Amino acid sequence: MKAIVLGSGTSTGVPIVGCKCSVCTSSAPFDKRLRAAILLIGDDHVLIDTGPDLRYQMLRMGIDHLSAVLYTHFHYDHLSGLDDLRPFTFDHKEQLLCYANIQTHEIILSRYPYIRENVAYTTVPRLRVEMLPGNEEDGYSAFNLAGMRIQPIRMVHIPKAGVLSTGFVVDRKFGYLTDFKEIHSDDEKYLYNLEVLFLGSPIEKPHISHINHGEALALFDKFKPARGVIGHLSHYYSHAELTQRWQGRAEPAYDGMEFKF
Repeated sequence: MKAIVLGSGTSTGVPIVGCKCSVCTSSAPFDKRLRAAILLIGDDHVLIDTGPDLRYQMLRMGIDHLSAVLYTHFHYDHLSGLDDLRPFTFDHKEQLLCYANIQTHEIILSRYPYIRENVAYTTVPRLRVEMLPGNEEDGYSAFNLAGMRIQPIRMVHIPKAGVLSTGFVVDRKFGYLTDFKEIHSDDEKYLYNLEVLFLGSPIEKPHISHINHGEALALFDKFKPARGVIGHLSHYYSHAELTQRWQGRAEPAYDGMEFKF
């Protein structure tokens, strides 16, 4: 099994349009960060999130087929590339399966009502959007996709606004949790002693809807993964700076980063 980081940047991506800071003008390849997405590879390809950079991410990595899509939440930088799933359904008789929590499921169907129509037009992505098995109150059930065992993790992205997000643990080895402020206490048991724990944390300062770098490092200390990786990174820090600052406690993610598990 393998995971490939398609985008390691925060909602603006890096470089930010019009910004002249040292990171946005850096020529270092690891400082070029597309919007957050990751590809899981088992018996087939499973994509997590479809942000606005999706088309370029697929072309850059040579990805020409998908078996399913998992969504973390409904914010623009994780959802807005949904329509670029169309080419993945051109030659398929069956709809592409997508899984989301209840909030994201409702937003997808209201924002993209045309995907409800199971038609053979290339102008319409042929998708079947399902809610994750289980629920937010009692917990989500693990399920199989492309030969991988997927365990959804309940999280809160923006506590004051009640915005939910979902993390995913794959084969009890790889955890991907981006865009969250809180993890449901009953789901923490799935996060201990993983081979890789990937956390989204844009900045060092306190944030209303994300854990900061210090909180991410504290979670690595708590859950004790073999490798701790931080993504969804802002333009305030270069890859080299973060590598030096964290000194082995965590690794900064970069586009194209791969994990085998």
